[in-house]
Amino acid sequence: SEQAVLIHTRFALRMILSAVILGSFTLLGVLGNAHADAASNKTEPNARDGKALSVFNVVTFPNVACGASTGYNGTCYTASECTSKGGTASGTCASSFGVCCVFNLACGASTTQNNTYAIISSYSTSSDADPCSYTVCKQNADVCKLRIDFDIMVLANPYSTTSAATDGPKVGDCFYDTLTVSNPGGTSPPIICGYNTGQHMFVPASAACNTINIDVDTGTTTTTRKWQIKVTQFECGNQMAPEMDCLQYFTAQTGTIATFNWDTTSTTVASTQVHLSNQYYDICFRRVRSYCSLCLSPQISSTIAKIASSYGLSTGSTEATVKSAFGTTCTGVTTQPAKAAYGDYIEIANLQPSIGTTGTITTASRLCGTVFSAASIATIAGATACTWAKPFKIGVHFDEGESLVSSEQAAKKFNLGENIGSTNIAAGGDGYGYSGFWLAYWMNAC
Repeated sequence: SEQAVLIHTRFALRMILSAVILGSFTLLGVLGNAHADAASNKTEPNARDGKALSVFNVVTFPNVACGASTGYNGTCYTASECTSKGGTASGTCASSFGVCCVFNLACGASTTQNNTYAIISSYSTSSDADPCSYTVCKQNADVCKLRIDFDIMVLANPYSTTSAATDGPKVGDCFYDTLTVSNPGGTSPPIICGYNTGQHMFVPASAACNTINIDVDTGTTTTTRKWQIKVTQFECGNQMAPEMDCLQYFTAQTGTIATFNWDTTSTTVASTQVHLSNQYYDICFRRVRSYCSLCLSPQISSTIAKIASSYGLSTGSTEATVKSAFGTTCTGVTTQPAKAAYGDYIEIANLQPSIGTTGTITTASRLCGTVFSAASIATIAGATACTWAKPFKIGVHFDEGESLVSSEQAAKKFNLGENIGSTNIAAGGDGYGYSGFWLAYWMNAC
């Protein structure tokens, strides 16, 4: 009935009015207590104010790395900070109080942000900038190292024709495209080109900023160039960055290492696989606790004739037989054409055959040739090589050219030319002398 509706409406209004009055008294009580507390104890304003105004505190959180919903790494910021800094929000962080902010540089841009990307999925020789440069500046004064990850890096290949002696000085040169990284006040990393997906570099973070420069030969269009570069800033003392001047740094107990321009997607070694020229740098490993030795072996190792292994640095064999080369044989001198082929080698202190022992001291440390072995007597069979010397480090020394014979299969001049024909690859694990290396590594428990 209308009377019942009227009674129900009046009751509801009384309930609402009671709630309003009760809320008002409660609010007045809170404010009164806060005022009384402040008056009775003025020597503790921070604690009392915080208690009275805790409802109105601003939520703050550290600007740490986060995983974006797109799969990239980002930095945790508020939504407004992300926008003002030129980033793109991709997912949330800090219990959803922040957004994972991803930074992607365009050609010619600069940044001070950590976890910054530079991405071009398919470079256009007609519309994209050439050269394309990215400048990274330290986020703060405590930053000591930049790690540059080439998540994807495909540029035009270096010169790789090895069919004539006159090709020797040009093999491995980046004729068409180049990628350089600046290191103001210090030695810059080597120039690279070709396939370098999965590779990385560490460089000192400069107060004058560091620039990544990609110069493309726009007249060459046979290569689909693409890259995804990630730059991470490390503060001094961070154990994920090397203390020494190491271009590359590995922290896992096992893994693989490869020279720049090694196609690690292939399960075989092509005769066109060449290492780059003028490569001088160190590869370092963070020793895992309770592990005392480091061992290495070719990632691709074949015992079948005519199938190359993933190791070849110069040559060092006798004229008639392919054998390993170790120690003083690796002179570091390449004489062209086809006179001496010992210019490229790796250097590992106290290198020993097999796992070796901690007390053994070897004076020879250089390894070259096309058979991977640290045996003091040249051998036709490849074998694991290890070191107990700490810190674990490999020095890479590649000069400006290769020594080639006039015809790779006409004569077995293995001490003169690096271009061994596939028909001359022996069953012991030979490689091409100009290919470089792709090695597996592992640390052994003490």
